Amino acid sequence: MTSELIAIKEEMIKAALRAYQIGLQTGNGGNLSCRVPGTDTVIIKGSGLSFGECRPDNFVMVTMEGKVIDETGKPSRELLTHLCIYRLRPDVHGIFHTHSPWSIACANDSHEIPLITGHAKAKLGPIPVIRDEDHATRDFVAAVKNLLIEQPQLGAFVQSGHGIFGLGKDISHAEHNAELVEETAQIALLVSLRKSHF
Repeated sequence: MTSELIAIKEEMIKAALRAYQIGLQTGNGGNLSCRVPGTDTVIIKGSGLSFGECRPDNFVMVTMEGKVIDETGKPSRELLTHLCIYRLRPDVHGIFHTHSPWSIACANDSHEIPLITGHAKAKLGPIPVIRDEDHATRDFVAAVKNLLIEQPQLGAFVQSGHGIFGLGKDISHAEHNAELVEETAQIALLVSLRKSHF
């Protein structure tokens, strides 16, 4: 394993553990991936592993066509979504996906997560919601493709009933974007709750 691959996996583990420790993702849900710079390959979390269980030897390396290069496990079933994003966004080198509760709740009856804070507006811009309950399908991948063609600078989006996809220049940036989406959704719901009681 090259020093570059070791460094990428270490950053992925660090981001995964941060998300797990703060409760951004519990259990064995969610996934994360990184594009390997200068190659046609992607490293993605193996299926069935929690963020707290990520280790250098249980990530899966695949080609941009989805072919598994090594035999360390089965890639996340949302691999097609990750590959679609990488193909359309050469600036994205990390994707962080979580089933975070505030974002899922806020996206339930909305087409966009409301941007209450200036920080979210500056760092993320719009946070659209894809209203498609079937994740990891070709139809959902097509919806992601259409969204990214329409809004090519997105830092994140949310799938209704499913969760956040944070995009970034690296995996740390992608994880931070996912955190900010969850914080933004929480604030939006608390503001809505306050308005309904006063």
